[in-house]
Amino acid sequence: MLEKIKNTWPAWVWLVAITYLSTQGGISVPKFDLLASDKLGHAAAYCLLVWLLLYGLSRSMPLTLGLGLGAVVFAAGYGMLMEYVQFAFFPARRFEYDDMLANTLGALIGWLVFTRLTHRQRLA
Repeated sequence: MLEKIKNTWPAWVWLVAITYLSTQGGISVPKFDLLASDKLGHAAAYCLLVWLLLYGLSRSMPLTLGLGLGAVVFAAGYGMLMEYVQFAFFPARRFEYDDMLANTLGALIGWLVFTRLTHRQRLA
């Protein structure tokens, strides 16, 4: 267990960075535009989160379909949590469904790119 934590520390540092950035001020205009630069930023942030998680975990265990899906679900769920936190505790921030979609797409892209570049995933 300690080795998994040691191998995934960059992912946890990045998770803290996402949390910080998600709770900073700035008024967002609520409109659906999935190709807006902030949505691309959301996708890139969650893509990197999944990449770092899978990189760290794959150093101590085989990368399986379940592990990949678990990383995506974790990242997407965390993105949903951050949207709720913004809505509930930061009046200058807004709850946006398209942010959650961008987070989820970024997480999926991170998983797909990682598995394509490393060829480590097993279907078991």
